[in-house]
Amino acid sequence: MWGTINGCQFLMDLKTKHRHRSGQRVKIRWTPLLAEKLVRYKMKTFSQYAFTEEEWGDILFDKELKLRQLTERVSRSDLDQIERYADKLFAAVGIDVEFTRHFLDRVNDERNKKPINQAELIRLFRLTYKKYGKKIAKMNPDAQAVIHDMETDVNMPFVLNLKGGMLDLVAKTVMRKKDFKTSNQKLEV
Repeated sequence: MWGTINGCQFLMDLKTKHRHRSGQRVKIRWTPLLAEKLVRYKMKTFSQYAFTEEEWGDILFDKELKLRQLTERVSRSDLDQIERYADKLFAAVGIDVEFTRHFLDRVNDERNKKPINQAELIRLFRLTYKKYGKKIAKMNPDAQAVIHDMETDVNMPFVLNLKGGMLDLVAKTVMRKKDFKTSNQKLEV
């Protein structure tokens, strides 16, 4: 049975609530009268927090900003900033970092389950440099390996290319996967 109160439509038979009364749990069926009382009570408490249109705009903007930060996709400009950071980091060992177009597509892919964010990529490069920076610099050109973050399960296959006397670390792709299988060397951070 459908009920409508103040424009809100819901199933009357399925709406039930547990209420503590003298230590007993009583199952109460939502009646139209009880639902109307609840709506009136909520409206009274809501009127205490009446905001102007401008204040509502600020509140909604803050909420939207927080939500966007949680689900934000990594943009090309974000990736350029990460690349500049990684270049400065690996410049000490003579390595230039680059990303492929596929890398940008894959970092925002739904198959990652939990989206890969900027902080995880920065952490990946920072820990890789700290643990394997000199080892990567000593690898042969055209060498391939996979950087694997044990904590976040982010995998980043890369290839080393020799360009103008300097090694280029080209990140081919990135993905979040627990059991990433590869025949190449795995650098675990």
